[in-house]
Amino acid sequence: MVSQLRRTHVGGGDLFLSPDGARCGGLTNDVVCHPPSSATTAPDAVMFRQLRAPLSSLVPLVRKETVPCRIMERKVVVIFAVVIGQLAMIGWGANIVYISSVASPSHFLWSQRLFQRLAKVGHNVTVVNLYKEGTVQGVHLLKLDGVIDGLDSEDAKLGEEQDFVAFGQMNPIEMHMAFAELELQVCELAIQSSGFKRLLEDSRNIRVDLVIHDHLAGPCLLSLVPAFNYPPLILASAYNRISTISVPLGTLIHPGFVPNQVYDVNEPMSFFTRSFNFLLSFWEHFFRECVYYPKLDRFVKMNLNQSDCVSDLEKRSLLAILNSNPLLDHPEPTTENVIRVGGLHIRPTNQLPIDLIHVIDNSSDGFILLSLGTNARSDSLDSAILAEILKAMSALPSITFLWKLDSEDCLPTTNKLPPNVITSPWFPQNDLLAHPRIRLFITHGGLLSSQEAAWHGVPIVGLPIYADQFGNVNQLVRKGVGRRLSIVQLKADELIGCIDDVIRNESYKENAIRLSLLLRDRKDSPLDVAVWSIEWVLRNSESSHTWNQSLVNLGFLQKHSYDVVAAFVCIAVVVVVILLVIAIPSSIHVLFKKKNKSKIE
Repeated sequence: MVSQLRRTHVGGGDLFLSPDGARCGGLTNDVVCHPPSSATTAPDAVMFRQLRAPLSSLVPLVRKETVPCRIMERKVVVIFAVVIGQLAMIGWGANIVYISSVASPSHFLWSQRLFQRLAKVGHNVTVVNLYKEGTVQGVHLLKLDGVIDGLDSEDAKLGEEQDFVAFGQMNPIEMHMAFAELELQVCELAIQSSGFKRLLEDSRNIRVDLVIHDHLAGPCLLSLVPAFNYPPLILASAYNRISTISVPLGTLIHPGFVPNQVYDVNEPMSFFTRSFNFLLSFWEHFFRECVYYPKLDRFVKMNLNQSDCVSDLEKRSLLAILNSNPLLDHPEPTTENVIRVGGLHIRPTNQLPIDLIHVIDNSSDGFILLSLGTNARSDSLDSAILAEILKAMSALPSITFLWKLDSEDCLPTTNKLPPNVITSPWFPQNDLLAHPRIRLFITHGGLLSSQEAAWHGVPIVGLPIYADQFGNVNQLVRKGVGRRLSIVQLKADELIGCIDDVIRNESYKENAIRLSLLLRDRKDSPLDVAVWSIEWVLRNSESSHTWNQSLVNLGFLQKHSYDVVAAFVCIAVVVVVILLVIAIPSSIHVLFKKKNKSKIE
């Protein structure tokens, strides 16, 4: 039995754990590590740090002993080790505040996968969010009440619903400014909510070991960090662009070959598009540094009477966990404290509901899933676009269409719903994409949907609507796993032709399967990597002052050596000017001398 024990090093001594007690801070048995928190106030933590010898040494060893005594001793050691292992998990479980305040349901769903796992492995997780309240699977959900309703009422005051299709037609600069304005609106509504005020008041009575923050919401709610006595900070987002953490983590921007996140451009980029991309990336950085952040800092200081700037608090981040995968994203070089966990949200598939199984089994030529995500829903599309989609579905009666549609009331009265179309406000998308009878996926190109399609090896027809969706679809098209159409100029004939091409041309399916195999061929799952990284910070946060923060402290111009380039350009200009100053008078003197000589002759 003793041979089954594993040895782990705790506080300078050795500790034996049985297979049942081998989970250290909730990590899997394949990882030997310290418990996840560095908190020193837990009694069990103090006890473990005082151990300076293996637990086996706590049991008196007698050289001349009978076999039954040795067996009994080993049983005592094993039982004692199991109990200590369980106490370690309880004593070392960290208090984590997870701030998920992006006004997008998909961001919350991605975060949910991560914070549920953190709770499952023994941590006490409180999630500050915009959508849910209560306790679910050991997670304490604190809703910032009134934020979503407040955003909806703002649209109502303007007399219009949010039009994501029109939003997608903005130029990149307008789109960046619109996102910044949305972040400010969410900030204003959030700090006025009773949930935020309650958390701010209770912060005096609770110990927080770690804050995890979705940085795409902006740093507004990091105003909680001083109230929690400045615990370690991690960024974690359902977004994949490394350029979005250039300010808090100091990562580099590569406009020469990585398009700006809202810039829809064909690749490889031409000199003109690279020039525009460079200027756009440069403008975005200085817009946030010189306009957005100062405005946000003034607002938070004025309303919360804080001395800390939330933009500076964001720079305390120790690492970032991004929903990025090099196989699907641009080849964007980055630093070691950026952890890529693309596809973290993808769950093991479950059996489909009986009614869906019946529909799919009765489809003569398989089925197609059509979903435009959680933000720009199908029912928000213009009636002309909906009419073209219905015409295309009617022209393909042998294929069953499963259409995520919140309400059929939005459909034009002149077009009846074809019999081969099934609508529902919700479909188990991940499970449907794993079904062998799916032919293709008509998608808006949201990052989570794109990753799920690639993971399951399903070809796509992309109808991107706004922001990063254009780039996500472009990446899949370049990898040969689908086609792209414009949703604004969508015509039924084009959609029919596109669907027919992707279904009949086997290369799309073959490329999708190859991509799926590549994505699945990895040592650790994205979720395990994310949890291990978080617990690594918890174990090592006390020595975080030794971490290299030089990139954060460097200015944008210095970090990219633009100041060096500018200095060389200035030197070159000065040299040219000096040469011209010397050369021009000499040339004029020689010219006049020749003229005078010719006159004398």
